[in-house]
Amino acid sequence: MWTNWSGCQTSDAAVVAPTSLDQLKAQLSGAQGVLRPVGAGHSFTPLAVEGDQILQLDRFEKPTVIGLESGRARVNANARLHELSAALGKRGQAFRNLGDINVQSLAGAMSTATHGTGLTLPCIAAEMTGAQLLSASGELIEVSAEDLSGVQVSLGLLGILLEIELNTVPAFNLRRRVGVRPLETLLEQMHDNWAAHRCYEFFLLPHSGKGVQISHDVTEAAPGKPPLDLDALGLQVMRLASALRHLHPKMQRGVLALMLKLQGEEDFTGESWRVLSSTRAMRFNEMEYHLPPDTAEGVLREITALTETRHPDVWFPIEVRQTAGDTAWLSPFQHGPRVSVAVHMHGGQDYAGFFRDCEAVFRSAGGRPHWGKLHSLQRRDLEELYPDLGKFDALRARLDPKDRFLSPAMAKVFRP
Repeated sequence: MWTNWSGCQTSDAAVVAPTSLDQLKAQLSGAQGVLRPVGAGHSFTPLAVEGDQILQLDRFEKPTVIGLESGRARVNANARLHELSAALGKRGQAFRNLGDINVQSLAGAMSTATHGTGLTLPCIAAEMTGAQLLSASGELIEVSAEDLSGVQVSLGLLGILLEIELNTVPAFNLRRRVGVRPLETLLEQMHDNWAAHRCYEFFLLPHSGKGVQISHDVTEAAPGKPPLDLDALGLQVMRLASALRHLHPKMQRGVLALMLKLQGEEDFTGESWRVLSSTRAMRFNEMEYHLPPDTAEGVLREITALTETRHPDVWFPIEVRQTAGDTAWLSPFQHGPRVSVAVHMHGGQDYAGFFRDCEAVFRSAGGRPHWGKLHSLQRRDLEELYPDLGKFDALRARLDPKDRFLSPAMAKVFRP
């Protein structure tokens, strides 16, 4: 049985792992029904399920970096982001920006509009300048300039991405600074901090009145020794504090206050890709919506209050980032920057009620959902949010006229 990283999506479909183009073409021509390509399984939405076969492409034999020129690279679409980062780094190049997890495949990250944070930095998909994909008919296609805006964020519905050409920048180091701040300070200063730092994000800690802010800025300083990664320990403490709340409400706030007092100010320098991303050992489920920037403060206040009053068992931090706009047809960041607010629940908790209540707040503020994170929107909802959805429909009809990549789950959104 195939399962995604968190365990919230499973499939009994046969998993096939072709290692060559010939094997992949044979699979396309010989298989019956719907095929769904998968990457690392770090999406929470049903992207891979309800199909007849799952195509696992992490064993596909192709060089990690296929070609490199100044400011641009052609790479294996199904290599992991950390593999690509290391390979590019050896050649003096780097991704312009990354998210806080780098175990996803590049194809999966781009296809779902995965993003990092930064007022002037777009999502990873916006860096795609070209691509090679295998269509449902077995034809190798070099994506044209006219179709690029449709392919950049495509959820595996147009074909199987094999190679991706993308913008790169000279390798660089980042200075990472981490500190605890009062919730009010974080909310009042967030837009100033996005303007002041190359990358900026913060995590609101429920029931504490505080949060943790993280900034990254380019530096010429040499990499130093990174501090101990205390994220996993911090989550365990927050989990314990939540359990203690059932003994006495004040115990949770007391434990959190002690934890935050012990959290020192971090300040270190490292290679960009090593500094931006970290390991996520504790399993969770996640919903993230991308909001017009002027609505973010009000939404965050409402979500914080909602968490602490109606859903007091929620203890995972609320993550807040900002991403620049782009032009991809299905990008949540199309035509303007968005502030992303992500809510999480531990993998062992029932998230349905909390996410439903949060989604109502996000939608009322004009939010667009992250394609790889849980949401309940259907076709009629997305038609209002994505003015170029019809263009994507036409491109999909041309590249996959027999719906070989359209599972029942995807049909609820992408069948007109």
